[in-house]
Amino acid sequence: MSRELVWGLPVALYLFVGGMAAAAFYVGVFADLFSRGKLRDIARLSSYVVLIPTVIGLLMLVIDLGQPLRFWHLMFQFNPTTRIVFEPGSVMSWGVWILVVFSCLCGVAYPLFWLAEEKFARNLPVLPALAGKEKVRKTLGVLGLPFAMGVAAYTGVLLSATSVPVWATTPILPVLFIISATSTGLAAILVMMVLTKHDDHEAMEKVEKGDNALILIEIAVVIVLVIALFLAAPWTDALQNLLVGKYAVFFWIGFIFTGLILPLFIQRYNLKKQHAGTGLVLAGSLLVLFGGFFLRYIMLLAV
Repeated sequence: MSRELVWGLPVALYLFVGGMAAAAFYVGVFADLFSRGKLRDIARLSSYVVLIPTVIGLLMLVIDLGQPLRFWHLMFQFNPTTRIVFEPGSVMSWGVWILVVFSCLCGVAYPLFWLAEEKFARNLPVLPALAGKEKVRKTLGVLGLPFAMGVAAYTGVLLSATSVPVWATTPILPVLFIISATSTGLAAILVMMVLTKHDDHEAMEKVEKGDNALILIEIAVVIVLVIALFLAAPWTDALQNLLVGKYAVFFWIGFIFTGLILPLFIQRYNLKKQHAGTGLVLAGSLLVLFGGFFLRYIMLLAV
């Protein structure tokens, strides 16, 4: 399998949608656990963000394999002596397992308890029996948190485990991708709130403020990461390609300007004007999502 195939567009999409969905999940769970009901709608909407992106992510991974029927090889390896065994030394295998468990627990089981609260669910089979089971729902949410955190940090862990020494020289990569995933998760929640015509402007403002703060933190972490990489391994091919080489346009224009600076100012303007319109909320959120994808894509390209 070629290097380009392993680190191609499907893998970038897989990592992006997985991190976004994971962050939307844990943001929603924390909102459900600690807001005393004030952010209940955010918790509900965020749970609906999870399933479709994670399924898309798994499909992208299958497509990247080139031989979809061999997908199970990422989860198990055949050993003539011990037959089918789990491959604990494979970072990719761990990632697939975590994503599969996350999809089942956080993308299917957990949202069902929120769906049971919807009006349309009253006439459906099984779902009404789940309504009002808040303790069970919150327990599932807590159980899903480690898997969600694992999915969110997975891009950084995967890059750190590659054969390219520059990515293994700093522990900041997983931190950057957790922050980026959380930002895209909040952006996805904002998109959901806009599309469903959510009328709780106070809740929307809190989500937008949180995302705006995370963008500032992400910018600071990117600066620290670049400095740390340069000090650890000055001007390697990967770093040069990223900052001034063939991927520099993607990094500076696609990620830094379009994915961080522009949404930062759009959100600040919108918050200052006390939500001049949901169009600006949607625009800023989509740019954050765009930047989150570009971050993963260019990092994979630079490997």
